[in-house]
Amino acid sequence: MPIDSFTVLLFGLFIKIVLGVLFLVFWLQTRSAPWFGWWSASLLLGSCTSALYMWRGPDSLLSVGVGNAMLLASFACCWQGARSFDRRPPLWSPVLVIPPLWLAVCFVPDFLASVPHRVILSSSMIAPLLAMAAFEFWRGRAEQLPSRWPVIATFGLFALLFAARIPLVGVAPFPFGALPIQPGWLGAFNLAMFAHTMLLSVLLVSLSKERLELDQRTKAQTDPLTGALNRRAFMSRGARLLQRHAKERAPLCLLFLDLDHFKSLNDRFGHSGGDDVLMSFVGLLNACIRPTDFLFRIGGEEFCCLLPYTTTEQAHRVAERIRHQFEMTTVLIAGSPVKATASLGIASTEAFGYELDTLMRRADMAVYAAKRSGRNRVMVANLGDEMPAASNGTDSESDTHVGHRIKVAI
Repeated sequence: MPIDSFTVLLFGLFIKIVLGVLFLVFWLQTRSAPWFGWWSASLLLGSCTSALYMWRGPDSLLSVGVGNAMLLASFACCWQGARSFDRRPPLWSPVLVIPPLWLAVCFVPDFLASVPHRVILSSSMIAPLLAMAAFEFWRGRAEQLPSRWPVIATFGLFALLFAARIPLVGVAPFPFGALPIQPGWLGAFNLAMFAHTMLLSVLLVSLSKERLELDQRTKAQTDPLTGALNRRAFMSRGARLLQRHAKERAPLCLLFLDLDHFKSLNDRFGHSGGDDVLMSFVGLLNACIRPTDFLFRIGGEEFCCLLPYTTTEQAHRVAERIRHQFEMTTVLIAGSPVKATASLGIASTEAFGYELDTLMRRADMAVYAAKRSGRNRVMVANLGDEMPAASNGTDSESDTHVGHRIKVAI
């Protein structure tokens, strides 16, 4: 059965208008999602192109010049929406320069009369715009959203569809090439455009929903004061991390940290002064640990670090570095310089296995042993020891690691 190109074009026009209006509503309701505004503009401009083609046909100046200028602006807006989604500023030059450039070229009679030239130039403009949209989503791949790769693939296929028109210009009917129009080929092209538009719209909405859910999960697992992960994140991520290490029989250390005399600090300077010390301490911790390590605020002045693939000896060096650097740090509170120290305990899977509760309990015992021994020191929990060996010297610094939960006193 031949494909009715007019029906496909009409149905596609209706769907693009509906989706464009819906995206516009999404943007008006959620101004923190400006990408919906760009994608709404893209769909509505594409609808104008389809309407002009249906009204004046594919060979008039209005449809070829103005219609294709709107189509180019549509794809430029789509690219800007991809940039906006990954929190990059818009590039206005493609939106403001490319459509007028196309329109100006269309006033050259020889160009307007040459279908091959029109196909080659328009495809040479549209394919890079679509490829750049795919590239923008690829650049943001560190944010692991399930729909990201399908979006990249769809934009890539869309770009290939237009790029393929250039080598087909002399062998395929318009709009795939530049040979005389055949209804079946025109219907197939419109159907391909409609399918890509529908698929991308569904994926982009899904991508936005996944971003919102990820942001909500991140906020639910993040301490609002320090930006460290919270106890809920510690229980869920710690269990998964230990399960993976248990399968590999790989070493992991839990570092527990507690600020010394923190209550007295709050009594002297108020909670805002205590908050300043906590934030300074977290900044120091983040500078001392690897990107692959995990820092958690367990509660109050207590913190914990999970150090994947870390031996006890490596964790001890990291803990000593943290202890020493924090001891040397001065925090300004209301213009007054304040010194603080921390007691640290280490528990390793080498000694206690891969149970999170066991590691946490043993490291906590090590911290309190450090406090009983005078504070401002590192204790390593050993199997069967009531009082782990302590140190308050400065070891050589190497291997940026960090351990479990921390309690720090001033």
